[in-house]
Amino acid sequence: MKKLVYVLCGLLLLGNFACTPSGYTINGELEGVEDGTKIALVPFAKYDVKPEAETTIEGGKFQFEGTVSEPREYYLVLGDKEDYFQLMIENSSMTLKGEVVTAPGRDGSSEVQRFNDVNVSGSESHDYFKSQMAVREDLNKLFEEKNERYADVQAMYGKARIEKNQARMDSIKNLPAYQDYVEAENAFFAEVGKRYNEVFVANKQTFWGPLMMLNLYSYFTPEVRPTFDAMSEEAKSSYYGKMVAEDLYPANRTGEAVPGFTTTDENGNKITLNDLIKDKKLILIDFWASWCVPCRKELPNVKASYEKYASKGFEVLSFSIDKNKDAWLNAVEEEGLEWPNFNDLDVSTLYKVKSVPTTYLIDNQGRLLADNVRGEELGKKLEEILGN
Repeated sequence: MKKLVYVLCGLLLLGNFACTPSGYTINGELEGVEDGTKIALVPFAKYDVKPEAETTIEGGKFQFEGTVSEPREYYLVLGDKEDYFQLMIENSSMTLKGEVVTAPGRDGSSEVQRFNDVNVSGSESHDYFKSQMAVREDLNKLFEEKNERYADVQAMYGKARIEKNQARMDSIKNLPAYQDYVEAENAFFAEVGKRYNEVFVANKQTFWGPLMMLNLYSYFTPEVRPTFDAMSEEAKSSYYGKMVAEDLYPANRTGEAVPGFTTTDENGNKITLNDLIKDKKLILIDFWASWCVPCRKELPNVKASYEKYASKGFEVLSFSIDKNKDAWLNAVEEEGLEWPNFNDLDVSTLYKVKSVPTTYLIDNQGRLLADNVRGEELGKKLEEILGN
């Protein structure tokens, strides 16, 4: 049978056709990892999604098999989301080799396992992905060099800012060294824009263009719309093109029902969205994290609105995306949050939360009234509906 397959493949190649595998196989070998360690394949997205496949590492080895309709980006997730590795999968036989090391965790967690020195063979798509993403490594080096050159003046200004010494900050800004630093900073970001644009232009005819936008930009602003608009129709209508378009040109979903859910409170009790909103008039669903500085800065505004309008039917539901439960609980206590608080990544996935803070203002029927309202805008919206 194998001989017959080889003969058929040879005939197809002579006729200028390729004999492609029907699926992919990933054979992984990782040194320094304990038997039974979990590893998962998670589709690339700008928000948390569930694994497509999971297995355990035994004897340093693991394997995944499946099929993709075209080259797709995945995260190879180690352990309990301790680390991840970006991987382009195509229908081929792929080999992944590397090691796992112990390193300090994020979010204040203890030491965790990390991927190190990982190499992939057997995927031309992955090789191309690496070649395009090399721009980020080059720019990181430039960024580090710039910061090293101006470390002294940055430290001086940082110290004055922490001390809230405005006179000292103004004095430092007038120093030639600080002005040189500002020029270098502007030149660096101009170089980032130039180098990124070169990547986007080089890939504007295919799905690689929008995929590179998704990987190189942390978030999208209206200013990058012309870059996407200049790409081919094939690129814009591709799987990743649709993901970019959804972010750049979001549909107005005001009036639509937000997704319902069942979550678990601090005491382990199951509770639904309907349970939480049935006796309220307006509800702010707030996605945040203990480590998110803008989230923590916004909390005083939310608390002020809650104190003013809670008696009139305003409720806040906070959903932390913290992976470290203790960090979340400590933050809730530190901030003195009196409304219902949850630590549920499934709900953030359901709501396609791409970054925090993200908020949704809904009525007691679960209909969306506004999204990402905060600060003064939130206060005005509440006054408009609930009165002064």
